Amino acid sequence: MENFFKFKETAMLNTFCIQTITECSALNDWLQTDDSLDDFDNQIIDKALQRYAALAKGWNEEELKMHFISDILKVADPNIPNVCKTFFERPLEGVVNNYLMHVVTDCMIASPYFFLQEFKQAQNYGKTDPQGQMLAAMLLAQEQNKDGKHLFGCYVIERHWYFTTLLGTDYCVSSAFDSTKKPDLLQIVFTLRKLKELIKKRNVVLAR
Repeated sequence: MENFFKFKETAMLNTFCIQTITECSALNDWLQTDDSLDDFDNQIIDKALQRYAALAKGWNEEELKMHFISDILKVADPNIPNVCKTFFERPLEGVVNNYLMHVVTDCMIASPYFFLQEFKQAQNYGKTDPQGQMLAAMLLAQEQNKDGKHLFGCYVIERHWYFTTLLGTDYCVSSAFDSTKKPDLLQIVFTLRKLKELIKKRNVVLAR
């Protein structure tokens, strides 16, 4: 068994034989949303956009999370009482293909492990790779779940959000959504909200 710490996209894809595929019904279904915001949530989103426009270039990673991403998660509210819960800065560790890996997730929704997310400021990209870290977390979660179901993920590079799915070694990545543009930001919120629908369907399947 070897320790594996090269959480870069290329290293993850090559070492674990992950295939990036372009046709992915699970990702397409996840991104197909029909939702809306009430006045209160709409005000939160507008204030978050104003705050980002005024201050984002000076934020570090933690400030990006606290001042902007936290509002997105608040409005999306992907939690379901007694079913799934959002956790932050939680470690995952295990063995995948004889490699021992340890990663700390920026955000994960556990039901059990279902959605994993990584955030990074643009100036830090290259030092730490959010896509590589997310892939490591997804592989560990897939190994622990052992249920043959899709894992859903997301990685964020400053204002750009990418949604992903993983099933075995089949990996899909969405186009970038620019969270500083309200139509894209609404798509991000509604995509996160739809996790509740997907989790409920999975739980029904598991209960049969």
